[in-house]
Amino acid sequence: MRHRYGRLVKKDNVVVFPGALERLIERGLDAVEDTDYAEAVEAFGQAYHFDSDNTRILAPYAVSLYETKDFPLAKEVATKLLHSGTTDYLDAMELYLAISIQLQDYDEVEMTIEALLDEDIVPPDMVNKFNYLRELNKRLSYRYLREDLEPRKFDTFTMEEFMEGTTETQQKMLAEFENSELDRATQILLSQIVEKESLHPIVITYALVLLRDSGYEGELTVRKFGQSKQVIPAELELPSQDERSIDVVNQIGILFEKDPTRMQMAIDASLRYGIVAYPFCWDEFSTTDVADAYTQYIESMFTGEPVIATELNSMIRSVDQQTER
Repeated sequence: MRHRYGRLVKKDNVVVFPGALERLIERGLDAVEDTDYAEAVEAFGQAYHFDSDNTRILAPYAVSLYETKDFPLAKEVATKLLHSGTTDYLDAMELYLAISIQLQDYDEVEMTIEALLDEDIVPPDMVNKFNYLRELNKRLSYRYLREDLEPRKFDTFTMEEFMEGTTETQQKMLAEFENSELDRATQILLSQIVEKESLHPIVITYALVLLRDSGYEGELTVRKFGQSKQVIPAELELPSQDERSIDVVNQIGILFEKDPTRMQMAIDASLRYGIVAYPFCWDEFSTTDVADAYTQYIESMFTGEPVIATELNSMIRSVDQQTER
């Protein structure tokens, strides 16, 4: 009996046998499992070219495109995924919204989340996650969107002049670079600021985000709170937009489900951490440990009782104190 291989796939007068297509898909899935997203994009991209409606491809391909920052194509694939009916709709929607935020489609994100919440499509255990995306979208839209904004000219300054300013003055100096094309000299200046450990952490964050938005691909060493990390700005997520930060917010929401006031205080504190400590995340601690630490931290504010002196608790307090200066 002849073995049945399934249907033939044909596009642009080229026939692709199912066995070849299956190998591409398996290669892509293996690459995703190994977090080799560039390899996954290459494999899924070939499979997608010949069979763009293949439901095995859509979810891992969209994720891989997101991780490799090909956001326009990621949105195309995520849209197909949403309409495929083959995956959890809200998981697919969360991915779609995250991609849309990266593309600065802020109005679309706001209207979509508003509709989901108003129509009670989001179950109670996922409301915090979508509220977090909504708040993040609002903050980014306020900061990055400027309707009818003309390119601005700004006065340059030297590193010496920058170091003479107060933290507030330095932030105002950096604000002049927002929504502007950064030339090579400005990128070098900002990279010097990022690597200046003596500056306030929020100033370092500001300079690093400016470099990230300009697509700067040089390797820099960031030093904050006794930690050191080598980063390539163009490859970074925005502050508090990484997966771990989102997971921490969700876990806090679960722990404070019956106390909205404490919940918001804890979430705000975790988001402050994401900004001040950027680009350092919670790599050494589990999501549960971090959420529990914020629970203790907020409770101590109400009771006056000191928290247990652990490395994690001390780090949270140290970072949060930076916002008070």
